[in-house]
Amino acid sequence: MKKPKYPNRKSIRLERYDYASQGWYFVTINAVKWKHIFGKITGGKMHPTTLGEIIEEEWLASAEIRKNIKLHSYVVMPNHFHAIVEICYSLNKENVPGEFIAPKHTLSAVMRGFKGAVTRKYKSLELGNEKTVWHGKFNDHIIRNEKSFLYHTNYIKNNVKDWEEKRGGT
Repeated sequence: MKKPKYPNRKSIRLERYDYASQGWYFVTINAVKWKHIFGKITGGKMHPTTLGEIIEEEWLASAEIRKNIKLHSYVVMPNHFHAIVEICYSLNKENVPGEFIAPKHTLSAVMRGFKGAVTRKYKSLELGNEKTVWHGKFNDHIIRNEKSFLYHTNYIKNNVKDWEEKRGGT
């Protein structure tokens, strides 16, 4: 029996859900080792590092690259990034929900492209000595109704203020 190339990894995505389908998604990506490398919060404001600025630039570029998505609220935090992304229409009818592959035009493909672009720029500018700036995976929540959309929008909007209140800044 041939040994698998990769360990038996389990997807954290909702089983049998088509992540290429039209919908809103709240996503969170953490910095590698949860390091505070994207900026710091003082005086109720996020002050991004060069890397934090790159994250915002590359996020905004995502909508130019991928014509089937629309970006909504987002925030770069000291050690993570939150965003609401909308897949407006599916570009790939060949994706099979539940298959553990890397299909095109899915939420995972959007996030993989974004994370890769940030990491490439980080390395090319020699901003640090980490192999990557990101934790391996990202978390998502499927937004199923307006109430959930508004909740997550407000969460993003208040994230900097709430961070400082809970942690006293960075």
